[in-house]
Order: sequence, then C-alpha cells, then structure tokens
Amino acid sequence: FESYATTDDHLMHLTGLATDQNGTKYYLTKNSWGEVSQYKGFLYMSDAYFRMKTIGIMVHKDAIPKDIAAKLSL
Repeated sequence: FESYATTDDHLMHLTGLATDQNGTKYYLTKNSWGEVSQYKGFLYMSDAYFRMKTIGIMVHKDAIPKDIAAKLSL
C-alpha cells in the first residue's frame, strides 16, 4: 500500500457504514484475509481510500435503484 499502486488481486465485502465525529464516512469492511485485524477480520475503510483504490463493485440487482435497473433492462 505504501507504493501508491493499485492491483486487482483482492476482494472485500462491505458490511456497514460509519461516520466519525468529524463527519468522515467509513465503510465497515470484511477482509478476505481472515481475522487478521484488531476487529477480527473487519476494518474501517475511509470513503476517500475506497474511491481511490476500488476498481469494481458487485451488488445484488435488488440493490440497484429502479430507474437505473430499468435502463439496464434488469
């Protein structure tokens, strides 16, 4: 991570949202490495980090807003 490079070799599961006392948004994320962190395999990923490092997102079709689903013929 310190090299500022992004690779597409890792998956994480977003399980929740949190906001700190300054209003910064975080995603509660289940890491596929197992229970390696202080939160038993979960970590808080900032919205800024998520936007910078994410190269793809998969969601269930029921989570897509109806107007967008219609445009995608879902």
